[in-house]
Amino acid sequence: MTFPQVIRFEWIKFRSLRSSWITLALTAGLYTGTGLLVCWLLFDPARAAVDDLVGKSLSGDLVALLAAGALGVLTMTGEYGSGTIRTTLAAVPRRWPVLAAKVVVLGTVSYAVMLLATVISFAAGQAIIGDLGASFGDDGVVRALFGHAAYVTGAGLFGLLFGGLLRSTAAAFTAYFAVMFLLTMLSALVLPYGWRVNVNKFLPSAAGEAMGSVVDNPELLTPGLGALVFAGYLLLTGTAAAWRLTRSDAG
Repeated sequence: MTFPQVIRFEWIKFRSLRSSWITLALTAGLYTGTGLLVCWLLFDPARAAVDDLVGKSLSGDLVALLAAGALGVLTMTGEYGSGTIRTTLAAVPRRWPVLAAKVVVLGTVSYAVMLLATVISFAAGQAIIGDLGASFGDDGVVRALFGHAAYVTGAGLFGLLFGGLLRSTAAAFTAYFAVMFLLTMLSALVLPYGWRVNVNKFLPSAAGEAMGSVVDNPELLTPGLGALVFAGYLLLTGTAAAWRLTRSDAG
């Protein structure tokens, strides 16, 4: 079976499940809704000159990451739970193309939806801010839109890869939550400030956040370096998931 055929079958699986679209819509809705709420409640005209107005309207990452992670995990572990993974792997004996095809399908669909969500969130958020708001033509805005969409999409892929590595919905989501949220909390509790700033920059959540940043922040990497670090984490997790998929049984 060719790789395009595997992608086609994975697309059929994805689009035929109502839960996939509900969770994806929830992810986009949480992202946009949070951004609008922040603009409405926290915008202060007196601080417009120093506030990150772009960041306010694109501040829905935190809540959207939970739904994106759940979508990614279930995209993979759902087949293990139902037992259909055995049929899938029987049809694709090399196995790794199954994981790669799931990444392509989920990544493509999620990125398209999240890019639309970031555009809507930015446009509506800046409309709430009014004349003092930013525009699409301002420096860094378009890059920030693509960066935020990539961050949430990448988080969903983390969930998918953890699902392939651990094969249990509960275990995979626990690992996802630990990597995307708990690592930052733990560093804040155990590390001195100077060490924490330097370490946190290279954690997955901070690297993802850096991709959509439009202001200089000493606690974040540059957008380009953040993207490389985030992609590196995905590559390492994907390699581990592919190794287990090809080396162990389908149970």
